[in-house]
Amino acid sequence: MDKRGVMAVVVVISILAIVSAAIHVGHSNTKSDQSSDIGSEKYVQITDQEGRVVTIPANVTRVAAISGQAYEKLILLNQTDKIAVTMSAWTNLPWSSRIAPQLKGIPIEDDPNVEDLMSKKVQVVFCRSYDGTKEKLNSTNIAAVVTQKNSGNPDNVDSFVKYVKQEIALYGEVMGPDAKKTADKWGAYFDQKVNYVTSRTANLTDSQRPTVYYARDATTTQGKNSYPQFYVEMAGGKYLSGDTEGIETITPEQLLVWDPDVIFVGRVNSTDIIMNDSKFSNLEAVQNNKVYLCPLGIVYWDYGAEGVLLMEYFAKTLHPDLFEDLNMTNEVKDYYSRFYHYNLTDDEANRILQHLPPAST
Repeated sequence: MDKRGVMAVVVVISILAIVSAAIHVGHSNTKSDQSSDIGSEKYVQITDQEGRVVTIPANVTRVAAISGQAYEKLILLNQTDKIAVTMSAWTNLPWSSRIAPQLKGIPIEDDPNVEDLMSKKVQVVFCRSYDGTKEKLNSTNIAAVVTQKNSGNPDNVDSFVKYVKQEIALYGEVMGPDAKKTADKWGAYFDQKVNYVTSRTANLTDSQRPTVYYARDATTTQGKNSYPQFYVEMAGGKYLSGDTEGIETITPEQLLVWDPDVIFVGRVNSTDIIMNDSKFSNLEAVQNNKVYLCPLGIVYWDYGAEGVLLMEYFAKTLHPDLFEDLNMTNEVKDYYSRFYHYNLTDDEANRILQHLPPAST
């Protein structure tokens, strides 16, 4: 073969190598903490919450936020302008668009198709392990980053604290250096608040810890090893659930058997589902008027980053004598100023604490 033939073969091999590398962008593999150049763009590898090593662009500018409360994480990290697609979840939570009005202009697609994501030049999709997204993206150069998984979740408080910080850190790692700094700042804040609460509740005896039922609605709860369970435990309560992980449905008879000291109502707008139902009139919590409506911010507090505030709210409610110095109005105002760069008034913070939407303007 003459010199021109050799050169042609070299060129063809080089082109094939570039194409092959491009096809695998976004797919998981066995290496991590590496960077590479494909064509003119640089790529890095990250490890998502499912333990998958995923190749992503070093400079991520277009994402689809279709994992549970992904939009909240991007607001937290000041990356809202990079959301190309989001879920409808925020539309039922009026504080989200008050704090981040940009959400109103972002297309909503709870189950977007691949062609649409490509047309919007999406580089990364934040998704759940069980929603089918990562499988749909297998043959594309769009990276699927799992932020919520369906199994292998934390089973004790220490692993839970680590897991929550890992989730925020993952978003920061994907979104770049500025986001990573904010994620690190949030992680330090989370540690500080966990230490503040648990240092006061750690030595409570079993009899000093009230039993707690968390109601998504009257007979639907978050089962064992859930975020509400760990927040209740850190706040000095005993969490009531069955043997099921994830969302659990119980019977009214089971709730009567548990007979909780305290009930927190999470994802509905009123405690009437418990307080005004004759089936539950004999419950200890009802008779002692200890049924409380959880606050509502830009996300539901039970599974969002604002869960750190829910932990404090639980602690203040369950053990007011231990937390006399804890002013929840100030805590909410500080959090929103610190991480959302939004200065709430006292009235606005109190409306969040009372599960109320923003006042009409």
